[in-house]
Amino acid sequence: MSKIPTSNYQKKDADKLLLNQFTDALRHKGLLDKTPVRGSVEIVLELTGYVLLFTFMTQIPPAIVGLLFVLLMVRSTYIVHDLLHKQYFSRKWSNRLGLVFGNLLIGLSGKWWDREHNVMHHSYTNSAEKDTDVQGFGGAIIGKHDSIKFIHRHQHVFFFLLLPAIYVSFMMQSYAFVLEKKNWKELLFLMLHLLIPATVLMLLGTVDGVVVLLITYLGYGLALGLVTITNHIGLPIHFGEDYKQYSWVDLQTRGSRNIRGSYLTHYLYGGLNTQIEHHIFPHASRFRLLKIAKETELFCKEHGFVYYATSPLQAYKEIYLYMRRLRLQ
Repeated sequence: MSKIPTSNYQKKDADKLLLNQFTDALRHKGLLDKTPVRGSVEIVLELTGYVLLFTFMTQIPPAIVGLLFVLLMVRSTYIVHDLLHKQYFSRKWSNRLGLVFGNLLIGLSGKWWDREHNVMHHSYTNSAEKDTDVQGFGGAIIGKHDSIKFIHRHQHVFFFLLLPAIYVSFMMQSYAFVLEKKNWKELLFLMLHLLIPATVLMLLGTVDGVVVLLITYLGYGLALGLVTITNHIGLPIHFGEDYKQYSWVDLQTRGSRNIRGSYLTHYLYGGLNTQIEHHIFPHASRFRLLKIAKETELFCKEHGFVYYATSPLQAYKEIYLYMRRLRLQ
C-alpha cells in the first residue's frame, strides 16, 4: 500500500496517475475505441424513422404523431451528443453530421452546445460560476433567488412544471449564439429546421398541425429535462475557486449521479444514466458505457473516489427535496 499523499498537489498527481493507469487498462480492452458501425446503424435508423413518419403522418392520429416526433427528437439529441463528443467518427464527420442532427432535426446549435456543455460543463462540473449547466432556472439550482417571491417559494414545484419550456430556452440561446458568432452556416441549418413544422402544418392543416407541434416541442422539453436533471442536480455545488481543491477525476465523480437500471434504462436515458463514466471518459461510446461502468465502480471504490448511483425515482425525489430546501435559504 502506497503512502497517502500529504498535500493537495500530491493528491492530484496521485489521482492523475491512477486515472491514467485505469484509462490505459480500458483502452487495452478496446472499451474506449470509437464505434463507427454502431453509430452508423443508429443514424440510418433515425433518418429512416423521420422518413416513415412524414410519409404516413396523415394516416396517424395527431397525438401519436406528436409523441413519435418527441421520440425521434430525443434520439437525435443522443446522437448529436455522441457526435459532439467524437464517439463515432473523426472530428470532421462528427461536426458535419452534428449540423444535421443538431441544427436541422432538433433546431438547436451544435456549436453553442459544444461550448456550453463540452467545454464549460465537463471542465468545471458543478462549479457555480463556470458550469453553465447548473446556472439555469434563474440561478435557483445554485441557491440564487433572483425570481419573484411566489416563484421562489414554490421553486421545487415550478422547476418540474417548467421543464417543457427547456426547448424554448435552448432555442433562444442557440440563435443568440450563432448571431453573436456570425456563424452563418449554423444559422442556415437552424432556419432549415423551420421546414419541419411548416411541413407538418401543410400536411395536417392548422388545427391538427398545431396539436402535433405543441406535443412535439413541449414533450421534447419535458423528456429531455427529465433525463438531464438527474445527472448533477442535488449534488455538491462548488463556489468561487473551491473546485480547484479537487483533482479532475475527483471533481467529476463528486458532481455526477448514475441511474441504475436495465438495458432499457440505458436506452431511454441515451447512456446519460452512466453519467460518472461519461464525465471521466467523454469520448467513450455510450454503446460501451455499461461495461465501463462495472469497472469504474470497482476503480472508484478501490481508490476512495465517490461513486453514487441510485434509482430514477430516488433521483427525482432527491432533486425535488434539494430544490425545496434551497427555497428556504
